[in-house]
Amino acid sequence: MTRLSLSVLALCASLLLSAVTQADTSAAAVENSARDYLTQLYRQQNPAARIDVHINPVSTRLRLPDCAAPLTVEAPRGSGSRITTRVACDGPQHWALFVTAKVGILHQVMITRRPVGRGEVLGNDDIESRLLDISDETRGYYLAPEDVIGRSASRHLPNASILNAGMLTNSTLIERGDSVIIEVRTGAMLLRAQGTALEDGEDGAQIRVRNDRSGQEIKALVVARGLVRPLTR
Repeated sequence: MTRLSLSVLALCASLLLSAVTQADTSAAAVENSARDYLTQLYRQQNPAARIDVHINPVSTRLRLPDCAAPLTVEAPRGSGSRITTRVACDGPQHWALFVTAKVGILHQVMITRRPVGRGEVLGNDDIESRLLDISDETRGYYLAPEDVIGRSASRHLPNASILNAGMLTNSTLIERGDSVIIEVRTGAMLLRAQGTALEDGEDGAQIRVRNDRSGQEIKALVVARGLVRPLTR
């Protein structure tokens, strides 16, 4: 190879390097910056979830001057799965660009395994855990079986419903007219009397109970099925 050829190659390499160092910021760089930021943000907020971020493509026709520092990304705007974030360059030539994205937050949540009727008490066979996108679940969700087992459906629940607090109530342990045990603990002493419930009661509810022997009506706390404890004054 002649000296002239070597000189030409060296000049071309120099021009190429200069073009690279002075190149415009690519659309891919903008998309990657937004994706990395959003993934990290949502992962911090949902450490047990799998985060999927899809950036809507940035037009490759845009001419965005090169940045001397890493691109900055702002906290997203909007709620749910579809959000907007702002990607900016601080210099030497300032510019900013809004980028839209779809974010998936996949989590193991409790759902119904079959249709559940209103008033039915949920058991282990009625529910299951499934990996679902909960980014648009504004009403909440449950993560563990113990959060829902033993609770009653407040309305009809179709199969594969993501369970939330608005769908469930505590089960009624005592119904009006039920015979109940009135239990009183005083130190090491345990006293019990027979009574009749004058109201329905869920776990932890306060209901009126009549002592069958004395006829006295008292306020009592529901602690188990058929068992109450008088409220202390």
